[in-house]
Amino acid sequence: MSKKITSIITSVLKYRVIVTKESIDHALKHFVLPEDIFLELLERILKDPTEVFEETHSEEKSYHLFYKINQSKYILAIVKKTTDGYFFTSMYVTGTKIKSKHKKLKRIKI
Repeated sequence: MSKKITSIITSVLKYRVIVTKESIDHALKHFVLPEDIFLELLERILKDPTEVFEETHSEEKSYHLFYKINQSKYILAIVKKTTDGYFFTSMYVTGTKIKSKHKKLKRIKI
């Protein structure tokens, strides 16, 4: 069964992020927002993040972690980079700081 693509957003890093219905449903567990408002927030984070980090697991798979400060709290949007493209996987609030383990990762210049 193929996943239903809901949106494609071009990130600040100049690549297109595929957003599926399944990934939105998963991320909406962390927010009380209508889907259209959630997509606007996601687009704002991917296009104008405060910080971006890269977490590499293998040559075939890595993640870009897009942090955006919003009303004194950070929101984290996670994009998986694979040989098939870039896919939004989840989004949640991390609190008033960037997660300590993410600060140790490679920082992407934006």
